[in-house]
Amino acid sequence: MSSGKYPSITVEELYQISQNAGPFHLLDVREDDEFAEYHATISRSLPLSRLMEGRAQDELRMPKDEPVYLICRSGRRSLTACDLLHHQGFTKLVNVTGGMEAWVAAGLAHARG
Repeated sequence: MSSGKYPSITVEELYQISQNAGPFHLLDVREDDEFAEYHATISRSLPLSRLMEGRAQDELRMPKDEPVYLICRSGRRSLTACDLLHHQGFTKLVNVTGGMEAWVAAGLAHARG
């Protein structure tokens, strides 16, 4: 499945991949207050605003040739984040379709705070 120039993946497919051994990076690009409300237990917070302002160097300390999955609320901001990370040299970017709305609807593990 594809979202234009980046491949996409469903939340169910992403969860299956996360259960396998190997490098796994899921970045939640919603803002801090949204992440605190609820988030996938396997994700790390990296707000899109911080990416856009160029203040995300610490969070981006990972190999640029490993898969990076991006999730937001519904799937739009994560596409913007794909563009920004692509321009920073990341080569395996994957958009999570449906975002956290789909994640929660699928009953996948999520946390508050």
